[in-house]
Parts: sequence; structure tokens; C-alpha cells
Amino acid sequence: MISQLFEHLPENNRLERIWKLAQVDFKKRYYNDKFGLLWALINPLTQITIYYFVFTRIFQRGQPNFALYLFSATLIWLAFAQGTTTGSKILTTKRYLTENIQFNWIDLYTSHMLSVLMGLVFNLGAYFIMLLITDGSIGNYWYCFPIVLLTWYFLTAGFSIILSLIRPIFFDIIHIWPLLIMIGFWVSGIIFPGTFYFDNYPWFVHVNPFVGLLLNVRACLLVGHEIYYSLLVENLVFSIGIYIIAVFLFKKYAKSVVENI
Repeated sequence: MISQLFEHLPENNRLERIWKLAQVDFKKRYYNDKFGLLWALINPLTQITIYYFVFTRIFQRGQPNFALYLFSATLIWLAFAQGTTTGSKILTTKRYLTENIQFNWIDLYTSHMLSVLMGLVFNLGAYFIMLLITDGSIGNYWYCFPIVLLTWYFLTAGFSIILSLIRPIFFDIIHIWPLLIMIGFWVSGIIFPGTFYFDNYPWFVHVNPFVGLLLNVRACLLVGHEIYYSLLVENLVFSIGIYIIAVFLFKKYAKSVVENI
């Protein structure tokens, strides 16, 4: 059915193919659900409510506006986790498109990232709803958010490509990656200020780009947080580097990986 949807599109209309596939992927998540796209708002709001209860009632964090503090970082991290987890399956789940349609393989990841971005936009909408409810204010460095978003995009796309190449030949990655995602959640500065690493483990700030990324997410989305321009540039360059390496590896090994699926 999905392949028939693309057959009517002109062969040279690459952008329309990418956009159409992204729409299909996004809508497919909620296709059989009675609430449909409302789940794109319900899910992040439910998760942040649970996190807020745990960390304010159980751990008694003293951070002002802790719900917004937590949500601003969590929405980016969840988008990365979801994007890389589903992206790792692309070569197997989308193989029919490369076999039945003249589809540029790398475009599969572009459409996938657009689909994840749609979900992130809904999460941002939920965040701004909470911002209004709690009388919070957007960060003073909101104009830097497109750079933060680009960094997230290249990191997520790059890791999605690499993981999708690894998965068919090393299936244990399906267990290893969720474990790394869980560890990353607890050590990247989501539930505590990432500035902790500046004095204690400064090397970790450069090893884990999400420390700086999440600090700058809060500077953009939540008032009262400082921007770190050096990390903003460093993380963007790092993420572009990861993406370039991933595309290089994909072009070199994708066909042989697909043949062995």
C-alpha cells in the first residue's frame, strides 16, 4: 500500500518523496489509536508529570521551576532516544522501498528525521503549554535554539545511520543501545545542572556532547540559564562530524549490509 502511494509521484521529485514518507511514518505511529495525534501531546505530558512527581516528591529537588527545568532537557533527549532507536531499524523496515521504488537510500534517513522532528514539535508545543500554565518565561537566548536543533538533528541522524549499519551484523546492539540510552539519561545533566562536570570532570563535557547541548537547550527555552557559546559551536561541529562519518560509512557498506539481511 505504501509503495503504491509513491508510484504516482514524479521520478525526479525527491523532496516530495522525502516529505511524503515522513508524513506516513509520523501518522503511522497513531494510525489505529482512538485519540490519534493527541497522543503526541499526551505522551510527553504524562512522562513529565511522572518525572516531576518522582523528583519533587521523592528526591525533593530544590531547583526553581523544576517541571520546566526537567521538561526542557527531557524533550530533546527523548527525541534523540526515539530517533536513534527507530532509525536503527531503517535498513530492514524500509528495504521494500529500495527494492520496489527508485528511492535514494540516504533519503530514508532524511524522511525519518523529519518524522521525528514532527514529534519533537508536538513536544515543544506541550512544553510551551506548561510554560503558560506555570507562568514561566522563555530563555533569553531563544535565538540560539535553531543551532541547538541542528546539533540534535545531525547527532540523531548520524547515530541512526551508524546503528542501522551495525544492527544487521551485530544484533546484540538492540540490547546495548537501550542500556546506553538509560545511562545517558542519568549522566547528561537532565535531572541536575551539567555545570557539575566543569569543576569535577571537565573532560566529560567534551566526551558527551549532550552535557553542553542540554545546558544550551535550557538557556534557550527557560529563563535564568546561561548560554555556553564555546560548547554551542563545539557540539555543532562534533555532530556534523558524526553525520559526515556516518554518511561515508553508509555509502561504503550499506549495499553489502542489505545483501546480508
